Amino acid sequence: MIKKYKNKDGMELSYEGHDNDTHVNLVKEVILEACKLTKMYDKDCIKSHKMALRNVRKFLKDNFDV
Repeated sequence: MIKKYKNKDGMELSYEGHDNDTHVNLVKEVILEACKLTKMYDKDCIKSHKMALRNVRKFLKDNFDV
């Protein structure tokens, strides 16, 4: 089972209860777009699957400057 990410100090993200914050909403929107990208591939083609994952990584790196 995948657990919520915590850094080395035990801190985790919490965006609950901040629905009127434009920054929080933008972050959530970017994450939802990344999730949509994970579904955009031909399930019968491993090459397509790899390209979709590469697109998601690039999308997240570009949007979060990492």
